[in-house]
Amino acid sequence: MKRTMSAFDTADASSAVAHSEINPLVLLVEDNADNMLVATSLLEMLGIRHETACNGQEAFEKARGGGFDVILMDVQMPEMDGFTATRMIRDYEERHGFSRIPIVGVTAYALAGDRERCLAAGMDDYISKPFRADDLESKIILWHDAKHADAEQ
Repeated sequence: MKRTMSAFDTADASSAVAHSEINPLVLLVEDNADNMLVATSLLEMLGIRHETACNGQEAFEKARGGGFDVILMDVQMPEMDGFTATRMIRDYEERHGFSRIPIVGVTAYALAGDRERCLAAGMDDYISKPFRADDLESKIILWHDAKHADAEQ
């Protein structure tokens, strides 16, 4: 059974994203309805634009369309897990010469080896559930800025 993200810190609702010039578009990939509700509410509270996908195949289809600054990819999903979806996205980017979309793996538990598994699949980083609003926002800003710094070079 997957753990939900119901516990997160909303004590500081002022968002660096909401008060800055960046306006990232995030693809949130999550198969659990409760987790999806919590995460989308959190993104809305932070003022972060987002789209959603319910499984790895849908994430791949949406990522192929481009335009996302960061993908938050649940790693454990039925049909197609986040590791497989990430490998497919990376393969597609490489075959078509597209710039790399930062992918942050979202794990239900912070276990030894999670980071390595995420990186081996082609993800750029990971965050474990439950996460705090400021931790999520920091990851999004970090990878949004990295993506746009690479594009300017």
